[in-house]
Amino acid sequence: MICPKSIKMAHEEIQKNIFAMLPEKWDRLYLYASVTDHFNNLQTGEMFFFYYPKGVLKKNPINVYEVPVKFNIDESQYFKLADELFSSIKKLRAECREQGEELWTNLTISIEKLKYKVEYSYDDLTSSELDSDARHLIWEYNYLGIPYESLNKKERDIINKYLQSEKKPTKIFELPLYDKGTYQKIESVKHIEKNLKFVTDKKIEEMKFISTYVPKSQILNKKD
Repeated sequence: MICPKSIKMAHEEIQKNIFAMLPEKWDRLYLYASVTDHFNNLQTGEMFFFYYPKGVLKKNPINVYEVPVKFNIDESQYFKLADELFSSIKKLRAECREQGEELWTNLTISIEKLKYKVEYSYDDLTSSELDSDARHLIWEYNYLGIPYESLNKKERDIINKYLQSEKKPTKIFELPLYDKGTYQKIESVKHIEKNLKFVTDKKIEEMKFISTYVPKSQILNKKD
């Protein structure tokens, strides 16, 4: 698959923004993001992102939205980085459109064993029977290896229905991993605006996007 330079650059920006959000050494990570188009050029979406800390002992995945509390990092700075990451994903989608590629609705990025892989999906999220919570559960089951035995009845019903459903084709895209050492780290981030509006925990619960980043453009109903 031939990759235009502009798309390679978009992926490089995504990687840069991913690395900026990781405060410790890690072995692998998995990220999901969706982008949905609406009237008047408005877009909404969601993003969740987990990484596995590096270490001899097996460790559980860390939800990046727990990082500010875990590492005593200023939340406004950290969620500014999350917003920049989501914006770079939207730029990738815009560039794919510009290049005449089939337009994906959601993607999963995985980085492991020094390999960067993107899986593009083309599900119609606006007419899907699955809500955000169900998609989140299915994604974690597929990519984080959540044991089936640990699920409750409702969750098992969702997974069983998913396993029995017809899966739509996806496209896999791989690129070399850029040198993360050249990118700005969280501890060096300074002079970030303090007046940006981010989604509160209460608002996330109301929208049922638990452990999910909802871009400010979705809440404020503004163009990015």
